[in-house]
Amino acid sequence: MNKQTSIIRDVKLNYAKVYTAEMNPFGKEQFDIQIEFSKDRIDEMTAYGKVRQLPNGNFALNINRPAVNNKGQKNSIRVVNNEKAPISDPIGNGSTGNLIVYSYDWSTAGRSGRKTILIAVQVTNLIEYNPETSIDFDLVVGEGADALPVQDF
Repeated sequence: MNKQTSIIRDVKLNYAKVYTAEMNPFGKEQFDIQIEFSKDRIDEMTAYGKVRQLPNGNFALNINRPAVNNKGQKNSIRVVNNEKAPISDPIGNGSTGNLIVYSYDWSTAGRSGRKTILIAVQVTNLIEYNPETSIDFDLVVGEGADALPVQDF
């Protein structure tokens, strides 16, 4: 089996779930990050996963890591700044950085492929994370069919 640790350099970082593992749609707890890059890097990036096109014309792929390894031990992602000092600031979409990943070939039940696991993230240009708060529910006064939205906040 071909095993390799490598660095993916100078990519945009989006939807970074690297401090706390979250449940994916299939019920598995994992760390996850989306990397975004231009069309000229597609050949380089296909070695790390399934590349897809984004609405803005760029391309992306997600790299993840299970919350727990095969031995039942909790995993974590090392997150550092450009000086390799640990950081815990939330990573906003569009931040730039580098990733250390571990890739290996797998084969089971007649199927095979290549899996890439996230090991560490280096944030070289941190964009502040600002959750979208401009959309919210109206306050509702009354009950049932008589309830009316209140526009006075």
